[in-house]
Amino acid sequence: MRKRIALILAFVFVICLASSGCSKNTSYPYPNEAANYGGAEADFSYNNKQDAAPAEPGDSSSETVVNALAGRKVIRDAKLTVQALDFDALINGITEKLADLGGYVQTNSVENNGYGKLYNLRTAQMVVRVPAEKLDAFLSTVDGLGNVTQRYENVNDVTENYVDIEAKLASLRTEYDTLLDLLENADALENVIALHDRLSEVRYEIESYEKRLRSYDSQIEFSTVTMTINEVERETAVEEESFGAEVKRRFSESLEDIGYGFTRFAAWFLGDFPIILLLAVIFIGIPVLIAVIVIKSAKKRKAKKQRQEAEKTVDATSEK
Repeated sequence: MRKRIALILAFVFVICLASSGCSKNTSYPYPNEAANYGGAEADFSYNNKQDAAPAEPGDSSSETVVNALAGRKVIRDAKLTVQALDFDALINGITEKLADLGGYVQTNSVENNGYGKLYNLRTAQMVVRVPAEKLDAFLSTVDGLGNVTQRYENVNDVTENYVDIEAKLASLRTEYDTLLDLLENADALENVIALHDRLSEVRYEIESYEKRLRSYDSQIEFSTVTMTINEVERETAVEEESFGAEVKRRFSESLEDIGYGFTRFAAWFLGDFPIILLLAVIFIGIPVLIAVIVIKSAKKRKAKKQRQEAEKTVDATSEK
């Protein structure tokens, strides 16, 4: 009986090897392209708004790589740091553009840092999903809505991994069908148990690989864009300035800061005057009052002592 079980499992193993060999011979869509563009992953980043300006068709390095990877399984992601003078308008503009492109907001959190002229300057952390073919249009829109100070793009080619998983799935499905056929013809309990155990293992592996493919498909179809959006009073100059322009800008900003400082001081003083008055009474008025009382008491004691001494002198003179 053990020999029969061993023969059945050996037969299944041989079939799986044959199926795997056939699957491995499956040709990749573009077997030599990975060497043509230097690897499976390419990164593009810049922190200059001038670089972020849309290039002429065919001149963009990002567009060139996308064209080179046409037909392959590619995951494109981006990270942006954006400054917003009008925070709400920028958030609304991003949301509207996402709706137009068929994307959606995955996560969005906003917090106040409590500094600046507005007293409640905010920072948003947004993660959005955009159809991969519309990623460039979305990035251009964000660049037009706010001041992009940092931008990082990542292109990850997962074609080989994807095809390899598909080959493994094909092999496992072939094995699964073979096991089912053997199970139908099995007559011994030991054979049924062994086949059921192997079927469970193969089913688990198939589900695991299918889950990985679904994850790949989601990332390939929708690019992930992670954005840090900072509400600012003034946008940071990211383009190179001439010496005169920089001096003029800094001088203007200094005057603006001085004027703002006086304005805020006046608003603080007038708005908190009752509290300032109360503190002045507590920390200045009461000590002054106590000092006045002490001084007056000392003067009275001194005057009384002088009168007593004068009276003693008069009495002594009268007795003589």
